[in-house]
Amino acid sequence: MEYGAFESHGLKPLRKLIQAYVSACHMADAQDQDEDGSGRLRINNSKKYLIESSTVFDKLMVTCLSKVHEELHYHLLGKGASIEGGDDSDMDEEEKDNVVALSTDEIDINAPANPRKLVNSHRWTALKMSIQSFIKATLHLMAEAKEAKLLSFIIKSLANYVPYLSAFPRLGKALLKALTSKWASTSDPSEQYQTVRLNAFLRIRQLALTQPFPFIELCLKSTYLSYAKASKFANASTVSSLLPQLTFMGNCVVELYSLDYASSYQHAFVYIRQLALHLRSALQKKTPDTFRIVYCWQYMHCLKLWTAVLAASSGKNGDGDDEGALMRSLIYPLVEIVFGVARLIPSTRHLPLRLHCVRYLQQLAAASETFIPTTSILLEVFDLKEVSMAPKRVKKKSGDVRG
Repeated sequence: MEYGAFESHGLKPLRKLIQAYVSACHMADAQDQDEDGSGRLRINNSKKYLIESSTVFDKLMVTCLSKVHEELHYHLLGKGASIEGGDDSDMDEEEKDNVVALSTDEIDINAPANPRKLVNSHRWTALKMSIQSFIKATLHLMAEAKEAKLLSFIIKSLANYVPYLSAFPRLGKALLKALTSKWASTSDPSEQYQTVRLNAFLRIRQLALTQPFPFIELCLKSTYLSYAKASKFANASTVSSLLPQLTFMGNCVVELYSLDYASSYQHAFVYIRQLALHLRSALQKKTPDTFRIVYCWQYMHCLKLWTAVLAASSGKNGDGDDEGALMRSLIYPLVEIVFGVARLIPSTRHLPLRLHCVRYLQQLAAASETFIPTTSILLEVFDLKEVSMAPKRVKKKSGDVRG
């Protein structure tokens, strides 16, 4: 089967190999397994292949994840693809030249893929269901896998199959959801699982680059919401374990928002406006609940993230980029929000928060090369009555001011 699929380039052996891979991915399903009298694992009739040897199972997994994409390229975009054999009546000469060029060149896994080039191949009909089954089985395997090394191998291998997802929008969304879950997972802080998170982000970035618009907007939305959700649990007690992961996630979000400033502007505008609405509600109502929404770690981490995003976009100020100018136009409203947060509750208890705000303002000023007056926020500290009061002896231990 392996020889027929990879050496002879046969379609039937390739489909059989993918069927065996799908069966292997579903071997652990509780509804499909049973124990007979001999203690062997028996798969029900819906699965065409029974794999009892762990060696065969491992070789099948590695072979399919490592080599199937080469055959897909051969049959759909390589020498096995014949334009004359397909329906190319609606293709212009430029599109035909592009398909001929792809038949001799290797596919760029980080380049946008045109689904028409896949669909117009005369072997697309024969391989469509097999590709769909292969991707679904891989998603199932990724959901069931627990070991960090196995997850890293699966997610790395998916890099060669992401371009083909342009013809399967639903599978692309399912993959994005699965990758975002792995990227934002806080269950395992080990270094091995950090590799899983990094590979998951690389696949998310690849999806944003290769899938047709507006898929990148789904990537921007899912990553930011995952970051905001994770930052909700960041406080003084979890700072040592969660802060490095939040920093990593923040850097990833900044990277994604620098890919397409036109799309990023729309999302940044909406989410910065949400922060402004929370601040306005606190200024108008002045209740403990509204203050608590603003003066929390989640709100501050979101401010920190948008400061980094806008600072990164301002780094290209001299490139004449109109889309970058859209992002830079959000600096002023963000600065006003930071000023409002710093002065919302003028008390010594929130002095560390005020210093965080000053750091965000100075970061924006340095990146945009714009003067932002922060001295007044620092000098207002000396107007607080606690600063001029005489020191008193404290009899019992004070609370942790970090929150």
